Amino acid sequence: MYRKVSLWLTLLLATFLLGILFGLPLRKISMDVASAVVDSKTLSIIGALISILFFSNLLKETGRMNQLLEGFQSTLKDIRVVIGLLPAIIGLMPIKGGALVSAPMVVEGSDDLKLSPERRTFINYWFRHVWEYVLPTYPALVLAASLIGIPVRKLCWLNFPLMFVAILSGIMVGYWGVRRSTKEYNNLSGRTAISVLLKNLAPLLFALFLVVGFKVKLVYAFSIAIAGMVLFFRIGWEKILKGFKGSLEVELFLTVAFVMGFQEVLESSQTIPIVSEALSSLGISLWLFAILVPLLVGVMTGVTYASIGIGFPILIPLFRTHPDFLNYMMLAFAGGISGVLLSPLHLCLVLTREYFRANWKGVYRFIWFPVASVLITGLVWAALFRRS
Repeated sequence: MYRKVSLWLTLLLATFLLGILFGLPLRKISMDVASAVVDSKTLSIIGALISILFFSNLLKETGRMNQLLEGFQSTLKDIRVVIGLLPAIIGLMPIKGGALVSAPMVVEGSDDLKLSPERRTFINYWFRHVWEYVLPTYPALVLAASLIGIPVRKLCWLNFPLMFVAILSGIMVGYWGVRRSTKEYNNLSGRTAISVLLKNLAPLLFALFLVVGFKVKLVYAFSIAIAGMVLFFRIGWEKILKGFKGSLEVELFLTVAFVMGFQEVLESSQTIPIVSEALSSLGISLWLFAILVPLLVGVMTGVTYASIGIGFPILIPLFRTHPDFLNYMMLAFAGGISGVLLSPLHLCLVLTREYFRANWKGVYRFIWFPVASVLITGLVWAALFRRS
């Protein structure tokens, strides 16, 4: 990344290096990568990305993206609020790579604010994930509560300070020095603005409704929404072809494929249990251990479900009888999400950075402070309510 080598190539080389270091034969590594690339999950994600990009391009080509932003701006009166709210709305839905849904809208809105690609990436990426600490629609939260043995609502309340600080620190970092836009939008009346919003949001809300309400795969949901847009908005063939051509981001698809390949080899190599055992033998502080195990798993996999599913079974037997058990688990949850948010394998970060053509170093310059704020908040909260 430092040398600006393409991420898909970096991942491919790193995957083979990982396998070799942990004693896997080259044939086994190659087979794992190949099977991950052609796996139905990988193909489903790539299909979903094509449909999302196609959907966004059609909104842009037909001018409905601008209408959408005008409706939001007329209602909220500040485009800065709009570009933070859009990814947060999409973030209510636990969609893999969902940051790409809001990215085109953030581009349109942030053009007037003259934001750098790195700041745009941060705003779209960070606010997409602020609900993950407390929203029970996210499988990782449900899994964590199940492993701990407490109701989901109790874990939500435990994690509430983490969400609050995530939002606050995101606003501080993302909007520091950003002045309000001076661009004049159409001053729509209240009813007109809501009507414009609903009309142009309808295809997106319908697609998300299919995904969440009926568990329709993302690629099918957005394909149905696209077909509806073409019919109801009477979009011509020229705009359809232009929109589809713009959705074929080959480098992006290669990156997704090799992220999945890396995860497959990571599992085959048994790296994570080995790292966890090495950590436990170092005799480090229990508070630090509670953070580090899920954090490292999160960094290595880029998947919150993995950081909880692998990290918690290691930690729970260690802390189960401790009077501060729930505080340790809250810290572990903070560590897991922090690791995932920092991971260069996290699909949302990969997709957003690629979309905005942002510099990795610049993106991490924005991310580190909010992540550190969440972890420090967890430590302070645990210390304040310590029982032992």
